[in-house]
Amino acid sequence: MIIPSLNYAVLTDALHALKDGNIRHCESLGFTFDEMNALNQLSLDELFILSRESAPFLAVTVHHDALRLLLAKSREEVLQQQRINHAIRLGGSIALLNKYFGLTSNEVCLRRRLLGVRVPYGRTPEPDEDTDAAIWRQWQQCRVANLESTDALDAMMQVTQTLLPKVEGLSLTIVWKRIALCEQEASDRRATHAG
Repeated sequence: MIIPSLNYAVLTDALHALKDGNIRHCESLGFTFDEMNALNQLSLDELFILSRESAPFLAVTVHHDALRLLLAKSREEVLQQQRINHAIRLGGSIALLNKYFGLTSNEVCLRRRLLGVRVPYGRTPEPDEDTDAAIWRQWQQCRVANLESTDALDAMMQVTQTLLPKVEGLSLTIVWKRIALCEQEASDRRATHAG
């Protein structure tokens, strides 16, 4: 039965607040000063008897708009965490994870350890011409104009995932760097021809 456990939860929360001198919290729960004084005088036995009562002494209301927003926010947060973990598993560098998610090097290292991802030391290797061309061809199929967006990162992760079985040692970092370089070169060429 939910009412006794709800009664107990509210009573203990109110008593903790009272002991800490947080009367405003008790007021926000709906208690009057007389009720707060009576609660503060309860013996342990009285508290347990009162908390086990099945008669509800409080009303629970759902703030639907707030709940809807919190549900949407929690879904977004879960998707963000999944995206971060996926980027790490595909070999995203600290620089990449910082740029798209604002993660520090310590956060990245900790996540790598938790996910069991090992990263080779040293610089990211340069891909050969065939791999470079394959990255560019795949990128053209799912290209996103704004390379700073998470949509672009999702597209780069898709490129990495598509090419990973065919190219040994490929990582999201290699794909990200090559796409950024090629896009910059293409932009420079357009600017030269336009000028």
